[in-house]
Amino acid sequence: MLLILLINFVLTCTADDFIEERTEAMSSVIENNNESQEMKHVSEPKDIENVLEKIDQIAELVDKSRNKGILTTAEAEEKYDEIVDVLEDLVHILKTPENAETFLKIKGVDKIIPLIVGTGYERLKKQVLIVIKTLFNVAPSTTTLLIPVTVVDKLLDIFEHDANLALKTHALDIMHNWLPNNPRVQARVMKVKGLEPFYDQVSKLEESVIYTLLDLFNRILEEHVRARNDTSLENYSLYKKLYQQIGLIERMSTPQVCTGLLNIFELILPFKEKDEQFSKVIVELMKNIKPFCLKIYINKSRPYKIFSAFKSYFADKMDVFVKLGYDSTEVTMLLEEFSKKFNDNSRDEF
Repeated sequence: MLLILLINFVLTCTADDFIEERTEAMSSVIENNNESQEMKHVSEPKDIENVLEKIDQIAELVDKSRNKGILTTAEAEEKYDEIVDVLEDLVHILKTPENAETFLKIKGVDKIIPLIVGTGYERLKKQVLIVIKTLFNVAPSTTTLLIPVTVVDKLLDIFEHDANLALKTHALDIMHNWLPNNPRVQARVMKVKGLEPFYDQVSKLEESVIYTLLDLFNRILEEHVRARNDTSLENYSLYKKLYQQIGLIERMSTPQVCTGLLNIFELILPFKEKDEQFSKVIVELMKNIKPFCLKIYINKSRPYKIFSAFKSYFADKMDVFVKLGYDSTEVTMLLEEFSKKFNDNSRDEF
């Protein structure tokens, strides 16, 4: 009888302990889940400030510890991963336009952009870029108005120098949203880097990224041509002067730029069969640079070979251009103009 009572006592205690542990574990899960839900639904400036403060505290701790030799690279990256987790939560927060605008108004971008410069940790740099890209997707007008123009310097550095293709792609996606119809930022790009980084990087990009780059170039060039030709604008207007100061039209007529663009045509030649959109961006690029570069290309053997290859391929694909809304006759004439070669013995300067 005593033995039975003892066994019952042990079983009861064990069960109570199990229930208590399970209750504590469930409470912890519920608490963590509630914290996660709160992160996703914050809307007050103070809430977003707390998120930024948490990021700043971790970053400051890592910087101080690394300077003193306390943290190894691996340990520092563990801490950076904590920031990445917070930034991932921040992306969810910013998917609400009101939150995105709050973030911009309290200068959130200014507070996270140093993370790109202060660390070479790719996972962290990528997440900062995703935050900025989210802002442009959710609140494009407010982001364009409030984001510091100097952020484009960091994007250009990543696009030009970073070996990580994913980082290049995110940087270019942001510029694709930010640069068109924004001469102030375009002026900064031309001042800091010029056109060279864009056509110099093509050989390192995947075809979808090349498409984005060429589409960006086409949109900006068309924008500058419209601004220069707009007779409704006074010559002395600030708007028109800004486009003149950028000097894209003047640069477009230089052999250096036309050679860079010819290199792009040569590199994208294998992509002509990929899809209809690539066909479109190729013809748009030819049409847009025609007033500037055609006179430089004519009578040169290398441009002749490149554009003749496009002409031969597209000759049987005019239905694609008709489907895209083009006049097939105009496309044919454009291809003819670019593939002319008046003198087979002319000196090729390319």
